[in-house]
Amino acid sequence: MQHQSSFDFTGEGKLEKKFRQFHADRPEVYRILVGLARQWREERGRDSVCGIGALYERARWEVGLRSLPGETPKLSNNHRAYYARLLMARNPDLAGMFRLKRLGVEPTFGPRNEGLEPNEHME
Repeated sequence: MQHQSSFDFTGEGKLEKKFRQFHADRPEVYRILVGLARQWREERGRDSVCGIGALYERARWEVGLRSLPGETPKLSNNHRAYYARLLMARNPDLAGMFRLKRLGVEPTFGPRNEGLEPNEHME
């Protein structure tokens, strides 16, 4: 059975553009996530899997503690899928750490949506 999809696979989507801008403006979020992911792997084993949501909430905590009162940046949940892909793409030691879902728009980095149904997971 062929799956019909309303996904747009043309170029970078608006969510990815917003992610890229946030990532450029707040590189400390990426550094915090890398540190947390590596800490998880050190404690749980090099092939362990973790949810990006758990690390992202912890990163919110860390960013909040490191920011001046009233200046804590908002970490959009829309960025989580892109951070998961970026962490695994740039850090071979974190490969396979997150289970990824197909994105609405084909990402320009990390694993491609090809062959995944919208609610399937990929390791």
